[in-house]
Amino acid sequence: MIGRLRRIAAAGLLAGFTSVAPAAAQTAPAQTAAVQVSPAQAGARPVALTLRLGYEMQCGYPGPGPVVVQLPAAEMVPARIARTAVLVNGKSAPGVQVTGRAVMVALPPRPQVMCDVIGPGTLTVVFTRAAGLGNPSRAGNYTVTATRGTTPVRARFTVQS
Repeated sequence: MIGRLRRIAAAGLLAGFTSVAPAAAQTAPAQTAAVQVSPAQAGARPVALTLRLGYEMQCGYPGPGPVVVQLPAAEMVPARIARTAVLVNGKSAPGVQVTGRAVMVALPPRPQVMCDVIGPGTLTVVFTRAAGLGNPSRAGNYTVTATRGTTPVRARFTVQS
């Protein structure tokens, strides 16, 4: 009887391991991105640009930075943007650096106390009108690329005539 119970327990353990293995083999959810400009008229300046990145976060912490935002070639980008002109989840960015069409936005430091919950989260980066961005002069669809870590994601916005 005891031998039979051991075989049943061992079979249950193996079944438990095989049911866990496929879940561990799944890939992490893909990042998502959305971008919006306001106003959306061609040639408008200054404009506000809002970028939303969705990905897995620990307790809402967006992770180590920076986020590199590559703006389209037709977008008007100043040589310098004040950190107070860029909001990261509603607060001034810790730092902003412009190199051509790439804007590197620093993320807030890791909280001292962190919970263990990992789930979907949204990082919102807002370039306010004070950043001095300007829409392309021609109507059309334009792409913004954002890279956090090693994974770039793209989002499109439309400029109207």
